[in-house]
Amino acid sequence: MIKPEACYFFGTGTQKPINHPTDIIRHLPPERRHHYRDGYSMAEAAKCWMAAHGQLPLRIAELVGNDTLETAHFEYGEKVWGGGTSMTDIMAFIPDSVIAVEAKARESFDDEVRNWIYKEAAKNLRSPPHRLGVIGQYGRALGVPAEALLVLRYQLLHRTLASARVARQRGRSRAWMIVHSFAPSQCEEHARNRADFDRYVSLIGTTPVLEGIPVRLAWSDEAI
Repeated sequence: MIKPEACYFFGTGTQKPINHPTDIIRHLPPERRHHYRDGYSMAEAAKCWMAAHGQLPLRIAELVGNDTLETAHFEYGEKVWGGGTSMTDIMAFIPDSVIAVEAKARESFDDEVRNWIYKEAAKNLRSPPHRLGVIGQYGRALGVPAEALLVLRYQLLHRTLASARVARQRGRSRAWMIVHSFAPSQCEEHARNRADFDRYVSLIGTTPVLEGIPVRLAWSDEAI
């Protein structure tokens, strides 16, 4: 078995090992270090994953069918359609697959697609047409009208794509995109995020295929 201290890293490579959850803080840009706080998704996800001591956390293992973990990378950046970078909370590598983890406590999935398209319009008039083209590309790839994507959360789209792209680059045959929720199950924010996720899955299915890689979508509750 891989030793836990050789299993966790910050970023896409293995040059920044993580031996304790708080090690993440020193690798974050100064303006983002306050994001690591107890009760918030970054800290709770790091604590949960590292508490598994070199294996997948129990609830994640139950979803994927085994507990074998090769490496897990916190704040893993991957270029997505349109030129932006999807910063996945945890990108985990397991035999034949990758798992992109979107950790959530009380935070939302950020902008709906219809708002994301026009978000930078005041700064750049070329941004809306460019972003409309990106959403059109998602629509064609997923086999749904681009207009149907407007009410979805853009973060779910680019996290799914990021998992597929990383899997293809690393020679893996499939991928997962799992929302790992740390919000109390009865709170308003949990209900909101679960509704957004269910809306996403109901439109594109449980296993969309992007860039030739099937991506299994799943949700895991780990209330703190």
